[in-house]
Amino acid sequence: MKQESKYEQVVHYLKEEIESGKLQTGSRLPSIRKLSQDFHCSKDTVQRALLELRYEKYIYSKPQSGYYVLEQQASHEDLVISVNDEHAAAYDDFRLCVNESLIGRENYLYNYYEHQEGLEELRKSVQQLLFDQAIYSKPDQLVMTTGTQQALFILSQIDFPGKSQEILVEQPTYHRMNQLLLAQNLPYQTIERRVDGIDLKELEKHFKSGNIKFFYTIPRFHYPLGHSYSEEEKRAILDLAAKYQIYIVEDDYLGDLDPKMGQTFHYLDQNDLVIYIKSFSTSIFPALRITALILPNVMKDAFVSYKNILDYDNNLIMQKALSLYIDSQLFEKNRVARLALQEKSQDFIHKLLKSYPLSLPNYPLHDGLLLDLRNYPKIASLKHSSLNLDFFESSYIETCPYQFAKVPLENLETTLNYLKTESGTEIGNSLEFDFVVPPPHS
Repeated sequence: MKQESKYEQVVHYLKEEIESGKLQTGSRLPSIRKLSQDFHCSKDTVQRALLELRYEKYIYSKPQSGYYVLEQQASHEDLVISVNDEHAAAYDDFRLCVNESLIGRENYLYNYYEHQEGLEELRKSVQQLLFDQAIYSKPDQLVMTTGTQQALFILSQIDFPGKSQEILVEQPTYHRMNQLLLAQNLPYQTIERRVDGIDLKELEKHFKSGNIKFFYTIPRFHYPLGHSYSEEEKRAILDLAAKYQIYIVEDDYLGDLDPKMGQTFHYLDQNDLVIYIKSFSTSIFPALRITALILPNVMKDAFVSYKNILDYDNNLIMQKALSLYIDSQLFEKNRVARLALQEKSQDFIHKLLKSYPLSLPNYPLHDGLLLDLRNYPKIASLKHSSLNLDFFESSYIETCPYQFAKVPLENLETTLNYLKTESGTEIGNSLEFDFVVPPPHS
């Protein structure tokens, strides 16, 4: 039988005290110091347990006073959030963690932190989170940055073992990667990413040139096309990378929305050639600006040294709050909510397409519908219409070919009505739209 952790012991003890009536509504809980002494554990462990109890609505806090028992309901079933409340719930949960991180944390406010890799507690939390997703690393391989943009900037600046200079990017791709290359006048090569993947023979030509510093790719839920590489494609790309000793920068910005939790490049890599990037800004909310990297040991020191030039340390309060958010299972709770939201959005799209069958090739995305316009004769009319369509101009480093357009979920029915009217087809029935759209790569 698995032995309870100290954290679980504190949670179970306080729940029993409250549910049995020994700790009555409005009564004050023992102090964090007293609980840490009684259970022979750290104050952080106690704080994590109290955060869990606050989340489950057993207790509440009074500033500069302590924790008190909340009036108990007959059932806790009302605590299950609906997909409509997904963003609000994530915000409220994280705000709770921020408040908790400020308690007794004067050293975060008045001192500098010496480890440029990021707060040690957060790196341990992220390591366990990634481990649960079959993304394995050691704590000393993890580095926290102020968002994905900073991570990509540093990677573009430091020397890689092969000393090559050109960065290979898919087209279309994450618009900030394109901006980074153009703003710094960095040498680059491009390869077309299609809705069905990339041409492996073309990829080998790029790798074989001997000029590639690294290949930047978004393997799962590609931005903006939504395509995900199969395991077979990933293995083929890794074989080419190993053959020509090319590093792969894997931007897994929406990996949390993969219900199958497909294997990453990092998991499949046997040659230490993958740099894994996970953005918490996308997983929680854009203003968080925390990204985790798993770096090969050969380049970690150079990366951290360059990061030290840009900022002495990331926001320590936010790092501590994120650590609490992960350890208290709030990250997982809201990830499940987002998966439910994604499933609901897919159901909505499929139902709507039955009412408005399209002759245009189309591909459901996690946050909308991708229209294939390569054989559509009226692209100009779409561009100049009042429809809220994204043609991905900024996702191309050179001229946008206007081959695709994304229809946001909230504008899907209006767009389908427009396309039906344009083709002279009768308009279908109206469907209700009542859920929140997840954010794009920010």
